[in-house]
Amino acid sequence: MKRRNRLVDSVLLTALLAAAVLGGLAAARVGKSPTASAYGWGIAAVQLATSSVILLRRKWPTGVAVTIVVSALVQTLALFTAPDQVAETVLSVSAWIPFALSVAVENITERGVPRRWSARVWALIAVLAVVSMRPWEPSTAFLVNGVLHSAVAPLFALYLAARRRRIQLLRERADNAEREQWWRTEQARAEERARLATELHDLVAHRVTLMTLQAGALTMHAPDDTTRAAAEELRANGALALDELRELVGVLRRGGKPLETPLDEPPTPPLAELVHAAERAGQRVEFVEAGEFSGLSRVTGRTAYRVVREALTNARKHAHGAAVRVDAEYLPDRVRIVVHNGAGRRALGAISSGTGLAGLRERVESIGGTLEVGPDEDGGFRLETVMPSKVSS
Repeated sequence: MKRRNRLVDSVLLTALLAAAVLGGLAAARVGKSPTASAYGWGIAAVQLATSSVILLRRKWPTGVAVTIVVSALVQTLALFTAPDQVAETVLSVSAWIPFALSVAVENITERGVPRRWSARVWALIAVLAVVSMRPWEPSTAFLVNGVLHSAVAPLFALYLAARRRRIQLLRERADNAEREQWWRTEQARAEERARLATELHDLVAHRVTLMTLQAGALTMHAPDDTTRAAAEELRANGALALDELRELVGVLRRGGKPLETPLDEPPTPPLAELVHAAERAGQRVEFVEAGEFSGLSRVTGRTAYRVVREALTNARKHAHGAAVRVDAEYLPDRVRIVVHNGAGRRALGAISSGTGLAGLRERVESIGGTLEVGPDEDGGFRLETVMPSKVSS
């Protein structure tokens, strides 16, 4: 911004200097006499000296505006003693005074000049307009040139300032309307999320709770150890599903923000237990682990658990019977997990909505991790994720 301001001020200064030189040259030539040349170049010298204050207009706007108007008034008064041809030429040809007055008006309207000083500047401009028109010596040339020279430019600058303020006001109104529309949209989304959360809880939580209670009852009255173990695993999975359902409902009600992990929440089971559960279900899984799962934060641990669980589930559905390899590497600053399965047949009745991996990617990226999935050259499927080891909940 400072560089742009300096560039604008330099352009204005160059334009004023050029106008002063051209005006002085025109006034000196029209009279074709030493007196005309003296008046022309004398006024040009005053204009050249005054032009330098343009560089200070942002720091001292009031002083710059007063200096410009007083200089223009002094030049106009000096023309009273000049030959009429020189005076008419300066008023009709020289562009310095209109240009400089426009800068002065821009200063008092846009630079925060106190009201009392703005009134004084406008009073000086009015005096300048009257002096330029010379109403005590009626002349069409002086009347027209005086109006164009000292009144039109300040009024046009005032119009431009009012137009800029109006455009700024309209822009602010448009921004306010856009923010209000965004707020209304977010409010509607929040209400819809709350409604979906309520329906999800009512439709699913009741059924899963019944399933978990029935599995618990079967555990108590199972006729053999195998049935008891299967019922206990079913009960544990149901309880985990209820926990995740509660978290999902909380995310919906909080506008997509994850729930804070309660201090009394049990730690996430290690990945080894998840792999063993998959093996008990008949899946062939090779698990290679480097490091300690317990070194991960709760958020990272739960995310890693879900990544591996989703990968094993997809392998069971889309590559039934294929061997799966899970590599987990726990480093001080990150954890890297790779799940790879070979080619296999699609499980009977397997249905895929395509949203599991998309939701998993969002969860991984929300904690600063990456997730890459895709088929390999042998017809299998590979999933790799890298996540930070420590993420606060």
